[in-house]
Amino acid sequence: MEKIKIYGSGKSENHIYYILEKKQKFFEGFRQLLQDIGYDCEQHEVYAFGRPVDEWAEPILSKEENIKKYIDKFYYFKGNQNFVIDIIFGKEKIYLIFNTNKDMQKEISRSIEKFCS
Repeated sequence: MEKIKIYGSGKSENHIYYILEKKQKFFEGFRQLLQDIGYDCEQHEVYAFGRPVDEWAEPILSKEENIKKYIDKFYYFKGNQNFVIDIIFGKEKIYLIFNTNKDMQKEISRSIEKFCS
């Protein structure tokens, strides 16, 4: 998989954030990241994220939306009690913010490295 560039990152006691290059491969990598860190990926919001929907509002799993259309959009994913993820799409960058404790931050960092460089 083509890796996405990390422009910046930082962390505090309860947060870790990444500023990422805005590339189409983000959707696939992010869905995989959620699986890697133990998010309940059976939830509709995960497998539908970044995908168009059909006439019954079901995600079309064989397609991806054009990430260029994601400008000034905000999404959040609330996992178990261990984390909440905020995603902000700008014109050229993506901001990923993980609200979690320090124990989970190491696992997130390892998973981010799988699809980012």
